[in-house]
Amino acid sequence: MRILVIASVLFCLAGSAAWAQGDSPSRSAGILILGDSNSEGPFGGTLYDTLRTTHEARSGVAVKMFAKCGAGANDWTERDAANIDCGAWICDDGRPASSCRHSWGGMIPTLPELYGDLHAERRVTLVVLGLNMIIGRRARKLDDAANLIAAIHAQHSACIWIGPPQPGNLFVPPSVYESFVDDLQHTVTSNGCRYISSADKTDRRDLGENTKDDHYSKPDAEAWARKVLYELDHPVGRGDKPLIELLSGAQQE
Repeated sequence: MRILVIASVLFCLAGSAAWAQGDSPSRSAGILILGDSNSEGPFGGTLYDTLRTTHEARSGVAVKMFAKCGAGANDWTERDAANIDCGAWICDDGRPASSCRHSWGGMIPTLPELYGDLHAERRVTLVVLGLNMIIGRRARKLDDAANLIAAIHAQHSACIWIGPPQPGNLFVPPSVYESFVDDLQHTVTSNGCRYISSADKTDRRDLGENTKDDHYSKPDAEAWARKVLYELDHPVGRGDKPLIELLSGAQQE
């Protein structure tokens, strides 16, 4: 009996030591947010904090956000576009948005590295990109979006794309913005990623008259985030799954 007890104790100690020296324990699910400078501000902070307190604290779902100033879709798939030239914001490890880390210089991590940080078997990626893709050759920008979605799916993650907000009328003409988001939505949904529009959740008049601005005030940005958060769990598209279902392993139709 004494030998059996000692053997059991030694086995437990060995297992504890192996766990302590190994990787962090896997979580059942994780949310990765990829964004541009709008996600570096109050919109992204509200989105991240709400998802963190709703899902991470209650259900153990890991939440991580990496937002890069000036980012488009190709920043996450092409290493020559991954340099951090005007700043980035990293939120993870259960930190509130007020304690997120800012970074200048270097490169954004690869997608496998970002997903590895989640230690999650089931993954949902929120892509908050589009404003920096409006200007330039549209066909190339839409190809970049399709390539990013393919890269996300290759990492066994579900995908939800949150479209760009209305920019000021001097950023691009409103008609150009509207046609771009129509094309972006078509590209996103055609490639198996759910799309949430920000066109109906923002109003360029809140930015002022005749402006190139594309960043909303704190109250307006937080209101935009709350509308997106509501739609994450209350889809309007046929066949779209609520975020909570995707985290539990349901597949988009």
